[in-house]
Amino acid sequence: MTDPESRNPFALPGAEKPRAGRYDINGCRLYAEVRGTGPAILIIGACSDDAEMFAPIAERLSGFTVVTYDLRGTLRSSSDGWPCGGAQHADDAAELIRSLGLGGAHVFGASAGGIVALQLALRHADLVRRVLVFEPGYFQHSESGQALAARAGANVDRHLAAHPGDFAGAMAALSQAVQVARSGDEQAPDTSGLLDAPEGLEWYAARGAALAENFIRGDLPLTAETVDPAALAGSGADIRFACGDRSHPVFRGIASELARIRRRPGSTDPERPDLLDGVGHMVYFAPEPVAAYIRDRCAWRASPQDQPG
Repeated sequence: MTDPESRNPFALPGAEKPRAGRYDINGCRLYAEVRGTGPAILIIGACSDDAEMFAPIAERLSGFTVVTYDLRGTLRSSSDGWPCGGAQHADDAAELIRSLGLGGAHVFGASAGGIVALQLALRHADLVRRVLVFEPGYFQHSESGQALAARAGANVDRHLAAHPGDFAGAMAALSQAVQVARSGDEQAPDTSGLLDAPEGLEWYAARGAALAENFIRGDLPLTAETVDPAALAGSGADIRFACGDRSHPVFRGIASELARIRRRPGSTDPERPDLLDGVGHMVYFAPEPVAAYIRDRCAWRASPQDQPG
């Protein structure tokens, strides 16, 4: 097992240490880290992403109170009731916000964490301000996503049938399925596999291998979930979708479809997702542009009801 306290290669030198704690949440015990002061931002990763993987993004968000945490079943959090669905993870996030006294928090969720963030917005709109949903793996909302999910799932099933319990190998089999799909797409960017750490970032590769079971048993099932279009279109939460210009096209397609469903007549809802330059699906490989995006979208702007007098 990778040491959860080992240093992230993107960590800012001299960054203030987080205020770490464990919280009794809905029958489990969640590990969370809090940094800084100011408006609150909750960062939600996947079950295969622990708080330390997002620490460099959090460290770059000075002027905010930034919360990162290990989801139910991940490293320093307990595994009671895990694996579970997106709704349970969203309820956990909501209760964590309450426990920290941070109602009205901004939220950024990526990948399977984007699924959780969107469910948080739909189920607990009163607790959040702006919710940024980056490339949620709702594969059932596009034909290309369904095809990719079927191919990747078949690779995973074949590998685990031949090698029971080899979750790291199953992750590699899934990544191979994504690369095969990418190779036949002329519009796909020339990047590494979906789950591969760039050369020189062995820290992430080791951490990913240590959390492979979380990915296969916790994150992958979330991609079979769907969003209720009526609930998405009717939600009163402030929701924005986003994707990276270095990601697999299937994620841009999913984000575009969800943005289309979300756009309400007569509203200021954007027609298309925000596009982050230089960012792939694994956002923690690009902490600078991702932190800049979050800062820009979560900067406080007074609404008429917030004006004094």
